[in-house]
Amino acid sequence: MKVCFLAPELLPNRGGVGSYCIGLIRELSRRVEVVVVSPRRWEGSETYGAPEIEAYFDHQVRAEVISESRDSFVYNARFQAALLRQFPTLERAERFDLVHSQHAHMPDLLSGALNPTPPTVRTVHSTIEGQREGIREADRQGGGRDTADQWQIALAPFLAGAERSVLGRRHDQYLAVSDWTREQLLGLGIAGERIRVAHCGVDPKIFRPELREPGLLKGPGAQHVVLFPSRLTMIRGSAVLAKAIPLVLREVPDTVFVITGRKSDDARKVLPLPPESEEHVRFLGHQPYDRLPTIYASSDVVVVPTFYDNFPIRVLEALASGVPVVASPVGGIPEVVLQEKTGLLTATGSAPALAEGVIRLLRDEDLRDRLGRQGRALVAEQFTWRRAADITLEAYQTVAAAG
Repeated sequence: MKVCFLAPELLPNRGGVGSYCIGLIRELSRRVEVVVVSPRRWEGSETYGAPEIEAYFDHQVRAEVISESRDSFVYNARFQAALLRQFPTLERAERFDLVHSQHAHMPDLLSGALNPTPPTVRTVHSTIEGQREGIREADRQGGGRDTADQWQIALAPFLAGAERSVLGRRHDQYLAVSDWTREQLLGLGIAGERIRVAHCGVDPKIFRPELREPGLLKGPGAQHVVLFPSRLTMIRGSAVLAKAIPLVLREVPDTVFVITGRKSDDARKVLPLPPESEEHVRFLGHQPYDRLPTIYASSDVVVVPTFYDNFPIRVLEALASGVPVVASPVGGIPEVVLQEKTGLLTATGSAPALAEGVIRLLRDEDLRDRLGRQGRALVAEQFTWRRAADITLEAYQTVAAAG
């Protein structure tokens, strides 16, 4: 079987969809022929084009680079336009059995509407309406929007119409990344027999507690590390985190908050902190993906105060690293952050509740250890890329047989 895997986000890996594509492609490439279609990206002076993508996957896949990505939003429209122009030629040369697309990027929005394409399997990571509602709820909490948030709101009517046209295609098969996502798709009128739940995964051999370096993140005088491993945007709870940090420091003053994903100058725009709290916050900026396992393992608590997420991979990475999570009970998060078993769920948008959960874990090492052990056991048993690939292949076989 030959699969055209559309990956608007891939390398360098900067988020959950990229993590999903990387983990699933690596597992699938052992079982089917995968041709990855992706934009060219940069990390500093380093280019990620077709040769670099193929080398990253140990030459077990072939890569086609059809556009460029230099921003966090508009690049997706360029990718859609490039796919419209180039897919017919690529399809004639490759004779794909199926296309695997990523929603809500909708990379095949134009090509699927205007050109005939092979049968499609569509992974739903999020929906346009879900993202908009998360931004609206975060707006009520204060904080600033990043560029992607601004584009999302400005183009909301167009994006919603585009999503209806994509999700209205009658012959696609769907992979929902959580049970919660499946319910959202059912609510949109998609028949249940066209939806499989394939939870996102993690590799517990890569993310593991043994990588812990106790002094890596602490800095002078710090005894505890709280990690926020995400882009610092309002929809991910930046304003909630800003309000919670002083509350935690009041009770556990020897704590440092470590934030990945943004440089400090950019991050401070969406994380307004009182001056006395700033020395307790470290901004690591974007980290190479192979550095993240050590960062996770070297923290004590991971916080995910998000307003909207379907099934964030950063939760799985934390739990695989033996680190308990304090998170909002939104989307599919309660399917893996089990209250008092693998972490703590706190009221969405409540800084006092977030702070209370963090303080409790920082003060109780035995509780941290117990939740960490149970969290790692859960993801190793139920949330691996091998398991996700098994379900994905079932969907592939269904659409290939029907097509």
